[in-house]
Amino acid sequence: MHSCNIAAKVRASGPTIGAAGALIGASIVIGVLAAAETTAKSPHLSVAAAFDGPMQSWMTKYGVTRGSVAVMRNDRLAFAAGYGGRGANERIAVWSMSKAITALCIAVLVQDKNLSFDDPIGPLLAPVFAKFGKPADERLGRVTVAQLLTHRSGLPQNVGDNRFAPGMRQLLRQRPLSEATVDNLLSPIIKLTLAEEPGSKHVYSNVGYILLGQIIETSTGKPYETACADRVLSKAGIKNPKLDQKWGRLLQSSAGWALSGPEYLGFARLLSPKQKGILTRATHDWLRSTDGKWTDDHHTTAYTLGVQVALIPNAPPNIFHGGGWLWQQGDAAGGAISEKSGTWFVLHGGGIAWFASYEGVHSDTDPQAVTELHDALWRAVRNVSSWPKHDEYPANFVGPLSTGP
Repeated sequence: MHSCNIAAKVRASGPTIGAAGALIGASIVIGVLAAAETTAKSPHLSVAAAFDGPMQSWMTKYGVTRGSVAVMRNDRLAFAAGYGGRGANERIAVWSMSKAITALCIAVLVQDKNLSFDDPIGPLLAPVFAKFGKPADERLGRVTVAQLLTHRSGLPQNVGDNRFAPGMRQLLRQRPLSEATVDNLLSPIIKLTLAEEPGSKHVYSNVGYILLGQIIETSTGKPYETACADRVLSKAGIKNPKLDQKWGRLLQSSAGWALSGPEYLGFARLLSPKQKGILTRATHDWLRSTDGKWTDDHHTTAYTLGVQVALIPNAPPNIFHGGGWLWQQGDAAGGAISEKSGTWFVLHGGGIAWFASYEGVHSDTDPQAVTELHDALWRAVRNVSSWPKHDEYPANFVGPLSTGP
């Protein structure tokens, strides 16, 4: 099987994003968001009851072995729970939801005038090209930072036998996963031929975010993990943030971070324009701007700073992303690899956000299961009648936002 990141389904409610983010179902699904915002009669439940019951029922129905859920309202953590032995504040791989962390790290570098969204990446990646070879397609050097961020670089979605990076399956035949790093992928990536003219079309590409990680390293002089931990995650109150111990060295800036549900929602506070976090007003405007960032011809969803933005009439937009990994390889050098899991995040324009993780289900192989979970979580939001006034972030080891050095 191939690498993959979860179905993303929220543009009122939205498109489905699969394998390493590729759009695998472009039809607009109406009803989930509308149902969540109607005034129809619904049960009156506490936030714990509204989310806990549906999550457990869904896991039982689909045989999900481990999972977690976390809920935030008005930047306060309202609920967090783990299931099947997974702790509520246990760090797990968030897969392609790592892209938002990479994108915000780039945005901070733009704010600090280290680079700009319109910079071509050729000069920024000159040290990488010197080390791993010149691009096979000269157009790659003309791709802009903004085009990498919004998946409009022209880089292909499918790269050989997977949708993450060229040569990855061969690499894992030669090296145990514990020894494989993103550097092992750079030479094959640089040899790729663009599938589209830069800027012409949205094509989800994990490779683009791998290159953004390299830009972060060349611009800061620090390893990607350190640079983004210092500039982004530590400012979100996350203590000692780390890439995933198993996959992080290889998936790195595209899908490599490990965070708990409360930690990811703590990070998501940075996306709120109401918070005095690390992002300037201009960056918040860029995050929510859809011009030149549409993912579809109907102009219902845009891809901006590592997240999708769904426009809602007469209301703030919804921000969302999914993540997941589906990799089966019996001939891997360190022993057979069997990975199938997913994550999901929504920041509702009304100030409510939620995170879910689950093992044994993936949008490519289990689209109905993932759809039912998304629907259940939207209904849970509608069913909450009493939100707690206290903040559970401190109890889950997440600190306040910081803007200082």
